[in-house]
Amino acid sequence: MKKNTSERIDELIDSAPDIETVNTPPFFKDKVLQRLSQPRDSQPQLGWLPWFTPKYQMAALFLFVLLNALVLYTYSDSNREEEIQTFAEAYGLSSAQEETLLN
Repeated sequence: MKKNTSERIDELIDSAPDIETVNTPPFFKDKVLQRLSQPRDSQPQLGWLPWFTPKYQMAALFLFVLLNALVLYTYSDSNREEEIQTFAEAYGLSSAQEETLLN
């Protein structure tokens, strides 16, 4: 049987007096506080690329953007010549068509 929410809340409230106090050793609090207050000397190693710090990430990003810009520029230059040739052939402006008509 499923209990509704109000019955569960009533059970939790009624179980509060059954909770017993736990006596901890007197040094436990001091030991925990001392551990929390100590500065951490070693930082945890991150995954499989611990050397890939933000400065290397920025350098890699810069190289990636530079390489992409260079490829796009080169592609657009080589593609521009082909587009002009195709346009000229489509409208009969190329010298290649005149030569083929004469032969």
